[in-house]
Amino acid sequence: MLKELKKGKWSRPTDKSAVYLEIPPDEKWGIRVTLIEDYAKVEAVDGPQTAWYNAPERYCSVIRPPKFWERLKGVTLESKIMAAVQEKRKVAEEENARLRGAALSD
Repeated sequence: MLKELKKGKWSRPTDKSAVYLEIPPDEKWGIRVTLIEDYAKVEAVDGPQTAWYNAPERYCSVIRPPKFWERLKGVTLESKIMAAVQEKRKVAEEENARLRGAALSD
């Protein structure tokens, strides 16, 4: 598991996968990281049960192991996953801010 992901909850739905879910208190949007065998899926989600199918890149990224040239530069699967996590956290923050703005204008 990724040591830097501590704010949310980890679960093991199957023997070959692990799921991390992080939704801040009093917020609707958060992130989900799904580790599956040799790749990961990092998503900005609008609730714990949300499932994306062919979601736009803004909301969902599939992270594959680094290629040969990336490994030579020191890139690891964990560093690629954490970069995607930071990106999706920003998306979740933007969506939460949009919802707060919509609630204030009502």
